[in-house]
Amino acid sequence: MKIFFTLSLFLLIAILNKSCSNSQIIHICSEDRNNCVTIITDNNIRYVIAGKTKRVPEINYLKLDISQVDNLADGIWICWLPDNNWDMVVQNSVIVENQLDTTKYFFSNQLPKDENGIPHETKFRENNCAIFDFYTMRLSPDKGAIVEIK
Repeated sequence: MKIFFTLSLFLLIAILNKSCSNSQIIHICSEDRNNCVTIITDNNIRYVIAGKTKRVPEINYLKLDISQVDNLADGIWICWLPDNNWDMVVQNSVIVENQLDTTKYFFSNQLPKDENGIPHETKFRENNCAIFDFYTMRLSPDKGAIVEIK
């Protein structure tokens, strides 16, 4: 009876833990699917991971604090570069830990600015680039990448 109770309690805790988790996994891949980025968001922490995965690895990831990111402006701006490299922005995020290969993967927490100091996303609307909007959970416009939401 004690074993049954222990197993039941363990199962209940596991189910509640899973259902209460705010963790979300998104894969953003180049249109040819040769290059992918995994985005794992858990409350105010967001991991940007080189490649397609289900969990945070020991290398090739970026840990961001997104607590200061406006929900309406929350997004990923990415351009796919040659040799499976990429250039990405998560506006107003704070880098907590960077385990990315910075010779291959370029990251910024600020969009490029025009001559008046106003942020703009023009670069990310070109070919081989994409903008993923977390508010609508889709690409805007619908080009430049393939998105899989898990």
